[in-house]
Amino acid sequence: MKRFLTYTCILLSALVLGAVVADAVYTYSYHNGAHRSKIMWLRDFDHAPELDFLVLGSSRTNYSIKPNIIADRTGQQGYNLGMNSCSIVEIRLLLAEFLKRGTVNTVFVQVDDQYKQDYPDPIGEVAWMPFIREDAIYEHFNAFEGPYATYKWVPFYRYQKFGARLGFREVASAMLGTGYDYANTKGYMPRYGMLNEEKPFIPDVPIETENELYEELIAFCKTNSIEIHFFTAPYYKFKGDIGKLETFLPNYTNFSDSIPIRKLFSDQTHLNDDGAKKFTEIFIETYFSESQ
Repeated sequence: MKRFLTYTCILLSALVLGAVVADAVYTYSYHNGAHRSKIMWLRDFDHAPELDFLVLGSSRTNYSIKPNIIADRTGQQGYNLGMNSCSIVEIRLLLAEFLKRGTVNTVFVQVDDQYKQDYPDPIGEVAWMPFIREDAIYEHFNAFEGPYATYKWVPFYRYQKFGARLGFREVASAMLGTGYDYANTKGYMPRYGMLNEEKPFIPDVPIETENELYEELIAFCKTNSIEIHFFTAPYYKFKGDIGKLETFLPNYTNFSDSIPIRKLFSDQTHLNDDGAKKFTEIFIETYFSESQ
């Protein structure tokens, strides 16, 4: 019996030690490796950028706005920090992390039928998990219901749970220098292909109630002397009810029907690269023309 207990203790100790070492290696790769996410990119700025604008939001931002075109046409410098499945919770944190490293005059936030979401996105939050042990990031997420204390304190658990997004393949790619060239595109990510369907896009639930997290974002921008605008990026044949956004949000512009051409979409909710060029021109005319 004594031998069994000794063996068990040795085995458990080895497992814990292995988890601690693996956690340290994985975390190191996300702090020092090639950029596998925009979070890694902005945390690794080698100088403090002084930007005219940032564009924030979900994948509908990520694939929609080309800052290089805005810079070429207007001279205004900015980044597209849209990230797939990014909710208002992740948007607020992303802006706060940027402001630790740089300054910005104006923020454009893409908002749509997902406006009603008032909790961390189960996909969008994953990219933050390598950094969950930092106090500001942990406190931001821990304000919501979820196993964030477990992610923070149990070694390697978050990497195991989110293995498809944070696992060995991502770590190896980061350590081998295989990352995304966000600096060259200023954060824009191209999407290709063409939508083949003609059916309209109809969200399941209309927007009816105000989301207080957007009010917190507005107050945060005011505190930091940042002008904030909200907009809805194009859909293909959008038939949803987002009219309340005009009431709930200041400086709001609805572009949902601004591009009716199917070949400019990769699916009903995302523009392709040609569509992004077209929408960026519309964006410039709206926000960056001499009359603005």
